[in-house]
Amino acid sequence: MQIKPFPQLENIYPVAIPFPNDSHLISANSYAVGKRSVTLIDTGPKLPGIFTLLEKQLTLAGIKMSSIERILITHGHIDHFGLAVEIQKAAGHPVEFLIHADDSWKSSRENLRAQMWSPEADNFMAMAGVPEKAIETAKNRFNFFKAMCDPLESVSTMKDGDEIDGDGYQLKIIHTPGHTAGSCCVYESGHKILFSGDHIIKHITPNPLVELKRSHLKDPSYQSLKAYMKSLDKLAGLDVQYVFPGHGEYIEDLPVIISSYKTHYQQRMNLLWQALKSHPRPIYDLVDDIFPHMPRNDIFLAISDIVAHLEILINAGRVRIIDFGPPALYQSQN
Repeated sequence: MQIKPFPQLENIYPVAIPFPNDSHLISANSYAVGKRSVTLIDTGPKLPGIFTLLEKQLTLAGIKMSSIERILITHGHIDHFGLAVEIQKAAGHPVEFLIHADDSWKSSRENLRAQMWSPEADNFMAMAGVPEKAIETAKNRFNFFKAMCDPLESVSTMKDGDEIDGDGYQLKIIHTPGHTAGSCCVYESGHKILFSGDHIIKHITPNPLVELKRSHLKDPSYQSLKAYMKSLDKLAGLDVQYVFPGHGEYIEDLPVIISSYKTHYQQRMNLLWQALKSHPRPIYDLVDDIFPHMPRNDIFLAISDIVAHLEILINAGRVRIIDFGPPALYQSQN
């Protein structure tokens, strides 16, 4: 699928990297900011030919790989830092990798070594009542992801409010947890651009992923969808002309898409509440009701999304767990 060209702006050079044809993400977007002292926002995944494509597009924009001084990683998913090590090698000098502290562990060799699956993931799937065959499909999917990145041996951490000055630009970090605990947006004040990572995407509603490795969380009570909704509100007063997302096309009306997201998540919570009215059900049993067309290799995303919405419903007293299982059984409250 083709996406419309990004606006041509001084000192900002988007590169939309096509994803495989079966991906709902359409593209992985990387953004070079500046020319002589370049900050790169996200890198795209480590897939065959992607580095060459990125280098070619930057060269056409007049940017040398040697000009890249730092890479801002909006969050710790491999399609956003996968090429960082190759870019550093091509630059020929140390390139600083910056990521929020809450996500820094995700890019580590230790985390990536174990095929990106964990005992926590096994327990999570058992709690949801996922059959063994479907769990194996999810594991294979995670193993495929592992090949799309190189682990980062050394990262610097960034936090909410940090500012980065460069050649003709100033960037401000906005911590927007929800998709991950360490997700960040980056605001460029000169052109009023919000680089939104996976926090804001035009063609899909971002998945508020459940954080399974709770020991890495600063806030033990962290709930992804609750955090995500607060992060949407955090952007409400920001003066934004364009949103440049981590995937797909740029966005021109941030308030409209934020409103549509809130409506969508509320509708999904109501759908779940209705699905649980007649009798107690495990999470896996709800997948076809909530995601009737989702490919089975995305089962982990479906389960995570349902859990995130159920957490809000439980907080509101609309749903309760009547058996902690495994599998856990949920039922609506009148």
